[in-house]
Amino acid sequence: MNKYRPYLDIPLCISIFLLITFSSLTVWSASSFSVPIIERHLIRGMLAIGALIVMSSIAPATYQRYTPYLFILTVILLLGVFVSGDSTNGSQRWLALGPIRFQPSELVKVAVPLMMAWILIAEAGRPTLKKVLICLMITAIPAGLIFIQPDLDGAIFTILYALFVLYYAGMSWRLISTVLGIVGVTIPLAWYFVMATYQKKRVLQFLNPESDPLGSGYQIIQSKIAIGSGGLRGKGWTDATQGNLGFIPESHTDFIFSTFAEEWGYWGSVLLLGIYAFMTFRVIWLANQSESPFARLVSASFALSFFLYSFINIGMVSGVLPVMGSPLPFFSYGGSAIITQGAIFGMIMSLCLRKKSICAPSK
Repeated sequence: MNKYRPYLDIPLCISIFLLITFSSLTVWSASSFSVPIIERHLIRGMLAIGALIVMSSIAPATYQRYTPYLFILTVILLLGVFVSGDSTNGSQRWLALGPIRFQPSELVKVAVPLMMAWILIAEAGRPTLKKVLICLMITAIPAGLIFIQPDLDGAIFTILYALFVLYYAGMSWRLISTVLGIVGVTIPLAWYFVMATYQKKRVLQFLNPESDPLGSGYQIIQSKIAIGSGGLRGKGWTDATQGNLGFIPESHTDFIFSTFAEEWGYWGSVLLLGIYAFMTFRVIWLANQSESPFARLVSASFALSFFLYSFINIGMVSGVLPVMGSPLPFFSYGGSAIITQGAIFGMIMSLCLRKKSICAPSK
């Protein structure tokens, strides 16, 4: 009877509920009190919670058993984007299945860490150079498909998902240094031969946003003004001016932290950052308690990915990182991302809290 019951970690559930609550309040304010937007956001928040509950009810053995099929399905959906995908702002990243419109690249956040862990636990011991190369070659398939959408940020994140798993699997520092060295060498080449004009503008805007205050630097300048004007205690809920008056484009999506900081100030921002830090360390702690290598690798890599998205989003709206297509987890307005995050945390709870139903290592 208890086989399919959800396994829920109460501290994580409370943290997610707080994030969605703060998010809903901020989306309502930042969207200029748009009823359709807040309705869609609340529905997606409930779907995220539903996905969490459903995924926490699935046995860890099932995740491990069906990992290769999920990876293949993800690649097929990414290929489907080029056949019948929807184009938005010059990028073809969306698939429409009836009334449902979603980004297949969101599945990569789940499929790649699972697939890397599935490969690595086949043999005990630290990852060898051969196994690292196999993992990177497999990762290159979805990363390449995402890159040509075009979505350079998504392709970079895909590679990082694999590296997180390899790191937790015990990849030697010599190999880590080699990979970082290769990345360092390819950055100048990427500037000249890979990065599009708009991506170069993002970097230049980050280095000197005041050089084009009414153009490419406008959004960052206004975002920093909003964060600074919040002071210690903030202006109060619905009293933000930068976002509500339209000075910050996309103030309820990728730049939602600006509105939150303006309304709730420094102490509110510290509280929000504290929630993200707590969730990250909580998942890492749960992963370390797990008896399953598969559960440890997957859950710990999910924790690092969650922290990465949070860090990059808050860093870019604060002007300390270049602007990237990175939504704030459980906070930014959007459908695919918040539902995917709910599903990921459901998987974490299932993998870490269940003491049984773990598959033996693949052979």
